[in-house]
Amino acid sequence: MVAELIWQHKHNPYAAGLPPAPLLETCEHVPPAPWAGAELVGGTAGMEGWENRLIEGDKRLVLPALLGEFAGAVDLIYVDPPFMTERTYRGGRGLAYHDRWQRNLDGYLQWLYETFLLLYRLLAPHGSLYVHLDWRAVHFARLLLDEVFREAAAAGGGFQNEIIWHYHSGGRPRRSRGFARKHDTLLLYTRSRQYCFHGERVGPVRGRERRNHMRRQVAEDGRVCWTIHSGGRLYRYYEDERMTPADVWCDISHLHQRDPERNGYATQKPAALLERVLLASSEENDLVLDCFCGSGVTPAVAERLGRRWIACDQSPLAIEVTRERLLQMGPRQAFCLQRVAGTVSE
Repeated sequence: MVAELIWQHKHNPYAAGLPPAPLLETCEHVPPAPWAGAELVGGTAGMEGWENRLIEGDKRLVLPALLGEFAGAVDLIYVDPPFMTERTYRGGRGLAYHDRWQRNLDGYLQWLYETFLLLYRLLAPHGSLYVHLDWRAVHFARLLLDEVFREAAAAGGGFQNEIIWHYHSGGRPRRSRGFARKHDTLLLYTRSRQYCFHGERVGPVRGRERRNHMRRQVAEDGRVCWTIHSGGRLYRYYEDERMTPADVWCDISHLHQRDPERNGYATQKPAALLERVLLASSEENDLVLDCFCGSGVTPAVAERLGRRWIACDQSPLAIEVTRERLLQMGPRQAFCLQRVAGTVSE
């Protein structure tokens, strides 16, 4: 049984089918950019004939436009949507986006619900969805996702993890009474039990730290290991092996104001965060989607790791910043800039 979240004017606009999908028009083709002596981490095999896509437009139009070609075909989706902060985000390069809802929680929930419904249709049977939010709305998002993934949960999919990204930022809480809020939350949902996951790629090396009541020993081959007896069995773990990654990430810093990685876009996330997500939940040549690409970190990391990607945002600044970020990369696969037909960039 799944609890259902109810709000005013809740409805599934796609229950009776999708409306006619808008068309996407290509505004620019950007050729690949090889660098002498450099290679993509994942190589280029299997990408022949593929062109990555950077799309300007509201996800309400872009996602339906993608469904005709990519329904059930996206291997990994990462989204970092507006958090319902009631703020307008600007940077040194101008307006990034408005995250203002006039305290209309019902409107925000309906907007988020429609987003999840479309993303679910795009997700491959073995695919994974990461939703990045904070304390304001993540508890609502989990109930919405439980509903959208209800059928997937019956097949062993659905909710898999709640990941806490704890960052060491400065500052104090605005209110004198209370604990400082120093983390975001990533929710991981999958379409089925057979989803891609490689913890061995991203887990920390065990190292020399003693855990539980383990004993440190030197194996016959000279490798240092830790052993422990449990349930009548002897378990052996080597110092140079990776552990299963935990669901609390404390080792990835947020981007400081003067961090060289910053490109002038508000709410920019560190590349290390997306690298962990992509390495754990995708393979080379897999298709990655981010419909709130913002600073362009998802397509940039996907490019470097040899994944195919589709990145979208309704903010002209986000598209400009992402395009510039990609152009500075090398080597780089070809990509095209698209927008919904009939719209004009501001």
